[in-house]
Amino acid sequence: MPTPTLLEQHPLLVNLEPDQLEHLAHAGEVESYNPGEAIVVEGSLGDALFLILSGQVAVHRGAQTFATLQGGEYFGEMSLVEPAPRSASVTAMSATFLFRLPHDALRGLISDDASAASILLVQVVKTLSERLRKANQMLSSVDLLADWLAGSMV
Repeated sequence: MPTPTLLEQHPLLVNLEPDQLEHLAHAGEVESYNPGEAIVVEGSLGDALFLILSGQVAVHRGAQTFATLQGGEYFGEMSLVEPAPRSASVTAMSATFLFRLPHDALRGLISDDASAASILLVQVVKTLSERLRKANQMLSSVDLLADWLAGSMV
């Protein structure tokens, strides 16, 4: 079991109270992965949120990497809503330590503690908003490139 002190350093949890951190510490577990080791596989049941304590991971579909995440970031946040198939695979790029918080434990905390729920959900919404903004910028760049290529072929 990780200590609440270890968890309070993670940006997603930094605003939680000590008793809330204690609850989470008992609900999850620390996992370690070696470089190249699969953490989650696209299509498998997404039943946990993963906080990256240290290391670096690649979020990908096949050989196409969509994002690189590192200590202080997290993935699997859609499990806050409901367990569903993973939309991408995640693989460790370096020696990586994660805190795995199962869906049921996370939902239990959210149901039992409105304050913790509010803190976590605000942080997750901020992260999702940032990720969506980056995706929109990438799509805009692709559109510009497509327009340029179409113009150069005329």
